[in-house]
Amino acid sequence: MRPEILTNLRMNYKKVKRLPSQFLAITGLTIEDFDELLPHFKAHWDERNDRITLDGKPRQRISYGRKDSLLPLASDKLFFILSYLKNNPLQETHAAAFGLTQPQCNVQIHLLSGILFKTLKTLDELPERNHLRMVHVLKEHRDVIIDGTERPVQRPQDSDAQKSRYSGKKKRIT
Repeated sequence: MRPEILTNLRMNYKKVKRLPSQFLAITGLTIEDFDELLPHFKAHWDERNDRITLDGKPRQRISYGRKDSLLPLASDKLFFILSYLKNNPLQETHAAAFGLTQPQCNVQIHLLSGILFKTLKTLDELPERNHLRMVHVLKEHRDVIIDGTERPVQRPQDSDAQKSRYSGKKKRIT
């Protein structure tokens, strides 16, 4: 294939934004929610990028955004990491969708997931991990959606205990 054809196949924020249902399926956010999160993410990206290079070394010179960079805009960076975290594809597949190599994709995933984590922490939007804090939150707010992941538990040896804890599932999906 010719390189210009591959360029047109790359996924980016500007293209997918035109299709709201597809955007929601890819990122897990509506366009409005994405646009609300973007300035905060961009601020954290700019703050990090002003001090540190992509290699993690202290920056010696001012960084100027390049048009030919892998993910040139903050919106592309946020779209990239949200789509990766939502869909959990192989890095090779995700790299191909964005016109990157797998090693470039790996670097971007690790860098951008840290910035997204920092952004969500600043906005106090991280999922709660402490069950005692959840009890407190649930008492304060009525409109809470609980999103949980089922995890395997150790099977008890006693047959009566096994029956009482049986979930109805026959096999684990591996």
